[in-house]
Amino acid sequence: MAPGKTAPRLLQDVLTYDARYEKRAANLLVSPPPQHESKGRALAAVPTRNCRHTLLKKCEQSQLPVAGETPDHATVYKVASYCTRCRWHIDVVVDHRSDPGKDRPCKKGDTDYLLHHFLYEGEGDSDDANALGAQLQPHTYTFRCSAPHCPVAVRISLKPPRFSEQDIDTLTNQAQLRRRWEVAKQMAGDRADTTMARRVDAVDFLNTYLQDSLNPSPGKRRIPLLNKRFLKTFGRDCDSILKNLGFSNQSEPEEDGSMCEVWYLPKPEDAKSPLESTLRNKIEDARYEINTIILAIPEAERTGCRHVPMYPGPSRADIERALACADYAKVQGREARSANHEEDHPHYASLGAIGDFDDALILFAFSRQCAVDLDNKSYYFECLQQIAVGRKSEMLETQVALLASEGLVSRKDLEHAYRYFNINPMHGPVIGDDHIIGSFRARLSDISPLQIDEARKQLRVLGDARKSDKLRAEAAGAIETYEQALAWFDLEHSHVDDFVMTMYSLKIEDNPASLETAQRALSIIAEKRKSQRLRQFLKTGAMTEPEMDMGDAYAAFGIQDRNAALDLEVLNSQLSMGGGFGDSARMEKAFALIQQDQASNQNNHIADKNRPEPRRNSYPLETWPVGLRNIGNTCYLNSVLQFLFTIKPLRNLILNCEDHMQDLTPEALKGKTVGRQAITADRVVVAQKFVRELRAFFERMITASTDTVQPNIDLASLALCRTDSPEGPPKSPKVTVTESTVVDSIDRSVASGPQPPPPSGDATPITPADSVMNDDDDAKSDTSTKAMDGDQDDRPAPPTRPPPIPPRPEPQPATSTSTKTKISILEESARQQDAAEVMGNIFDLISCAIKGEGVMRENEQLDAIKKLFFSDVTTILNTAKGTGKQLEHRDFFLVTPGQRDRPLYAALDDDFGQQEIEGGTRYDYIEAAAPIQIINLRRIQFDRVKREQVYARAHIGLDTTMYMDRYLAKTSRLGEDQLLELRKAQWEKQGQLRELDAERTELQTTEIDGMNLAETLEETSTFIDGLLTEKSEHQQRNQPGQDSLPTPPPELADALHDKAKHVAKGVEGIDVIMRDLETDIDAIFRDCNDVPYRLHAVFTHRGGVTGGHYWIYIYDFQNDRWRSYNDDRVEDIDEKTVLEPETGVQPKASTGVVYIRADLVDEYTEAVCRRPETIAEASQADVDMRDAFDDGDYDGMPSLEPAALDDVQIIEGVDVGKE
Repeated sequence: MAPGKTAPRLLQDVLTYDARYEKRAANLLVSPPPQHESKGRALAAVPTRNCRHTLLKKCEQSQLPVAGETPDHATVYKVASYCTRCRWHIDVVVDHRSDPGKDRPCKKGDTDYLLHHFLYEGEGDSDDANALGAQLQPHTYTFRCSAPHCPVAVRISLKPPRFSEQDIDTLTNQAQLRRRWEVAKQMAGDRADTTMARRVDAVDFLNTYLQDSLNPSPGKRRIPLLNKRFLKTFGRDCDSILKNLGFSNQSEPEEDGSMCEVWYLPKPEDAKSPLESTLRNKIEDARYEINTIILAIPEAERTGCRHVPMYPGPSRADIERALACADYAKVQGREARSANHEEDHPHYASLGAIGDFDDALILFAFSRQCAVDLDNKSYYFECLQQIAVGRKSEMLETQVALLASEGLVSRKDLEHAYRYFNINPMHGPVIGDDHIIGSFRARLSDISPLQIDEARKQLRVLGDARKSDKLRAEAAGAIETYEQALAWFDLEHSHVDDFVMTMYSLKIEDNPASLETAQRALSIIAEKRKSQRLRQFLKTGAMTEPEMDMGDAYAAFGIQDRNAALDLEVLNSQLSMGGGFGDSARMEKAFALIQQDQASNQNNHIADKNRPEPRRNSYPLETWPVGLRNIGNTCYLNSVLQFLFTIKPLRNLILNCEDHMQDLTPEALKGKTVGRQAITADRVVVAQKFVRELRAFFERMITASTDTVQPNIDLASLALCRTDSPEGPPKSPKVTVTESTVVDSIDRSVASGPQPPPPSGDATPITPADSVMNDDDDAKSDTSTKAMDGDQDDRPAPPTRPPPIPPRPEPQPATSTSTKTKISILEESARQQDAAEVMGNIFDLISCAIKGEGVMRENEQLDAIKKLFFSDVTTILNTAKGTGKQLEHRDFFLVTPGQRDRPLYAALDDDFGQQEIEGGTRYDYIEAAAPIQIINLRRIQFDRVKREQVYARAHIGLDTTMYMDRYLAKTSRLGEDQLLELRKAQWEKQGQLRELDAERTELQTTEIDGMNLAETLEETSTFIDGLLTEKSEHQQRNQPGQDSLPTPPPELADALHDKAKHVAKGVEGIDVIMRDLETDIDAIFRDCNDVPYRLHAVFTHRGGVTGGHYWIYIYDFQNDRWRSYNDDRVEDIDEKTVLEPETGVQPKASTGVVYIRADLVDEYTEAVCRRPETIAEASQADVDMRDAFDDGDYDGMPSLEPAALDDVQIIEGVDVGKE
């Protein structure tokens, strides 16, 4: 049998197949894809000239699937479409009636057949014709699902346009229109029209005629040839066009006895079944094409047209639903893929798959191809191997290894094995096993003993590929016994272990391919001799002691309590003086490990700066970003600083800040406005102090000779201070603390470090007390829950500052009061602010510190910050008084995750979509989008039932590429009106989605924590069933007449059990419909991909409403890798870690994401900017670059001159009294 293709692959091929170029480009629909040759010239999977179809629905010719409907043996779907680009008509018919004996259609959820897998059956007869040539004939191709129990057959019909390019030229060419006008004046004389027809008139009039033919009325069927408009527009040049559409003409006598030529409109049949093809269909097709032709004419030339534009919806979602592939599982990062614009590697096409399949579907496609095309199984295995390598997929690599262990080999391996024995691979199928064995034995006599293993390996490949036990037996020179192992190494029983290892090294050095055999032999010898040294050598490759761990390091110094803060100076002195230790190198290594552990977990650093900091990783310093040490509840600030450092234009601005500083003269400050507030000289002084501190810190991040640096306290203080109070800053408050409060402190040398992400599983992660994410104002409001909340009548205007941070717990009663130092006050007052709030304050400080480049709306200063981060947003208000606009600049967008997992698009659609307000509606769009888009997620919401703040842990799915088209005023391809029409279609479906979500919430909500309604009913049923059992046992034990337990009705447990199943099934049904609706919503904007943005950073939080920990993931575009920035640890991570949800009681949650415009990612981002100094340079620079912990007595610190920080307003914060 020939290879097949899955339903999504078939749809992708439909979207890229162009019958006009079939002879040159082959038939993508029915021809097997060419086998990919890695050494050959790369060929495009789809020829460049092929049309990438944009298909719109023809509803009157369609029989569409209904969301949630289960097809049966009588079901037939038809999705009739036409392409707005090439104007071809494509019908997809999915027939479940073809084989009544099969009753198990493939579908999602079926454990064996997740998707349809179609085999091409043949081409049907063409019943329509076109005079332009055979390549423009209609085609119908038939496919059948290969699953043994699936009855589905698919017919794909492709029909050329009803109007050829020559027809369109005849109707719209101005030169031809002028000639027809001249002929009309000759034929009609004075009755001829005085002006020639416009380009739009012929198609406009023809559209009216066709519309009248579909809806006939008396007096509108007859058109005299000498009608002045008809004569000058159509004349006699268009006769063939009209007749092809069903028009007819004849001569009729006039009242005066003269003969007159008359045209009659087509007479289509009444509307019939969508499955039948009639003249009515041809006229409808023509009207759709005319609609496309008219809309392509400039609007200025369409003035006065009778044509009413039609905006059919996209048909792709309906085709996917008909083919049962609307919501198949996709690989992370490809959920928003536009399949007919992106080209996959040829290996996907060979498997009948597409590139966005998740790993399970790739394996399904592989298994189906192997089942129907055994002859090419080795090639399909090669495809699977390469896809596994390209994706770096552990699941696929494991399956490849399992298949290889079962004897499956790739085409490349098979060809190499044949050639190894001087056999042409083309002759392999006709050569017998005996000939191959003879070649093998002949080769053994000509090669050295070191090459024998390779020969056996190649013979085993042939045995597996040919499924030949004879070849496998010949290849099995397996080492199974102790004697065989010694013989393989040329050893005697008396040889000691050291000599065994010497021979092992010589064997693999002479023949690296024999490594596996050598390890097997060594393992047999080690187990026979019970030699721990050989086992260690086999495990580590060395005879030295195992790698020292942290326990060994502490034990080397005789330290039992690893959790205590140590005096590192004492340990260093012991090491320097010898201390009675034997192995000095080992002790040096132990001391370095203890230093690293104390710095990470106790924030304990040795004062000797001449000793280099222990390395955190093995990457060269110049290739890896520095980590930022936590100086006390600043994990959120560290995340913000790491992000800002990667923005190249901002970093360069800060490093060269002296060229941009604001002049402090009154004349220069006149009119300077930032954040809608007039800026004073005092505020500029503080802002410039911050910018200079930030410059010094960025320079340290670039030149540090260590893996980590520590933010200066001045920098942290200024970043956490608000300087925008118009009334003047109040005095800093006295701070009261409780004795029981244990938090990180800048004044103490011991601080708890960040909590890394937990291992997989459901264990409850530990939430360290180094970040509290809360906000008192938000705790007093119940408007934080807005996503799909039916009780919300209005949505407040979007904020111009960062989102409210989550609520803080009330302060505990103070047991002791003390006046803190300046540093302590700053730390206690600014503890654990949200990353977005800190970022907003930093943006304001930078804008205040630098000169403006111009003036924006409302006299706001235009500067680099505005250009990089601020978008111009328009809010449209529709009320009874009319339509109004509100204009606003935003540096971020705030969205709500909702109560269930969903993509970021869905959350943004809620924010930008139509919302009910008092007396009307409102919606937003972006007039001018910033190159850097920051999207913050409101994780803290108010539960109206529980009357308390809750943490929304719903996972927000992120795409590595996000298209902003749907949120913009207009794009290069779509105008404002066209985008508005798409939005209206989206709003209608969003309304349905909100209604379903409210119904789902009602079925899910109970007053019992952690249990929905179905679970509550089931637990109640179980309890009552147990109560009845206990009642029965109680009666057996007690004497008659004693009090008995209450007796519930016996049928109550079963009734509750049935009700629980009914409720659960109802929720599942709602989920299916909601997923279908979300698919339809996405389909509306599926082809809106003119403005791509790439994912750059993800702010991440683990914790709850009272506390937690921040870190950030940042993508390095230059080196194509993700890194995790977790305070002082910067680690390389897999993309799945960033994008996929965690499991467990308290999984991580994204609180903010950053996207960069795709064409600017290399220009605007640079994750690695390092020029490490030598140790000598760094030591000399320590005089000016001191860490916070090196200052000793903070009370003696000089004030932050020239800025007076004693009276600066502080961002409010609280102590952490409990976890």
